[in-house]
Amino acid sequence: MAIPHNKVLIIGANFAGLTAAIRLPRTWDVTVVDPSPHFEWIPGIHEILSNVKTPRGLQLNRGEIIARAGHRFVQDRATQIDARRRRVTMASGDTLAFDAAIVAVGGVNNTYNIPGVDRHTWAFRDVADSQAIDRRLHALLRTQPATHVVVVGGGISGVEALGELLRRYRDRPDISLTIVEASDHLMPGFPKKLDIELRQLCEAHQVAIHTGDPVQRITPKGVWLASGKRLPSHLTLWAAGLAPPPLLREARLIRPPNTWAPVHQNLQSLFFKSIFVAGDAAALPKPVGKQAFNAIDMGNLAAHNAARFLSGKGLKDFKPPTTPMLVSFGDLQTYLVTRKTVLANKTLAGAKEGVYQLFMAQTAPQAGLQAVPGALVRLRKSWQKLVLPGLLSLNPLDRGAS
Repeated sequence: MAIPHNKVLIIGANFAGLTAAIRLPRTWDVTVVDPSPHFEWIPGIHEILSNVKTPRGLQLNRGEIIARAGHRFVQDRATQIDARRRRVTMASGDTLAFDAAIVAVGGVNNTYNIPGVDRHTWAFRDVADSQAIDRRLHALLRTQPATHVVVVGGGISGVEALGELLRRYRDRPDISLTIVEASDHLMPGFPKKLDIELRQLCEAHQVAIHTGDPVQRITPKGVWLASGKRLPSHLTLWAAGLAPPPLLREARLIRPPNTWAPVHQNLQSLFFKSIFVAGDAAALPKPVGKQAFNAIDMGNLAAHNAARFLSGKGLKDFKPPTTPMLVSFGDLQTYLVTRKTVLANKTLAGAKEGVYQLFMAQTAPQAGLQAVPGALVRLRKSWQKLVLPGLLSLNPLDRGAS
């Protein structure tokens, strides 16, 4: 049922925000705010480092997608949320009123207040970051007799970035690779078998691994660990996790510092009934992983519950999906992780690529058959670079682990 006099404002148009916008009826008064003109497939940015993906292949036009959904896109940055007056101020100075808001602003780099991180590391959060890292590495390889690259963060982002660097550079003797993780094993929060597997692959390619020894400070030429050890580095990638954006604290959507915005299980803010928080920014009563599939489901529910809130109806609770995770390590291996089980097979790269292709084809700004040519081009390139090599080195999926 349309509610034409009520305004819904969506702040942030990544997985959660964009999904919410697409789900809301075109008969509604919906405005979406984001500073960037492009939606980006963030789970694929590591493949820019190996040239498997291009920046253009990971981006879609936000304005066109939102216009196709029948809504309005404002390319601007929200700088202040006045929840009580239901008004948002943007960097341009413009203001937007709302009756219900969906806040899906994601996270920012977590530097943990470590000296030198802001000045001497390269963030790894989006397409532009990946392009900058790629350009810097190429420049170093042209001018340095030996180039040391350190990846800080042994979670999904760091491990997948390392895998793509190995895909492209493992046969070059003039580059050395190191990964650092503060906890005692790579991929913390995942089955330890994954750490063992990754160590075996890294050992075969002479990648140095440092775990259980947190970074203490960063200098222009090195990474210093808490143990006092110095790791030489000409290029330090920072993939050590996320922190809540200052906007959430300033809007009083969070109260203790360095926490995410607490919500009820229905994604409604604990502090303001007219605001729903979705994606990485949300802190549910029982935490869920900050992955794209969770953000998509949250965005869908946030749209549904915003509509129910404006209609005076009861809200539905978020039920986390049981979607298995696909984690790639370049062309060396791909893992399917389901709770305590890990399956490993190179051809799983095709399954991961299929998820990307499906989402991009369904979300592309073109409607109907116009979306097919672009999807076919992406599929053909991905098949050549990812799926065929996997099929030629097929191994049975018999490596379950707990």
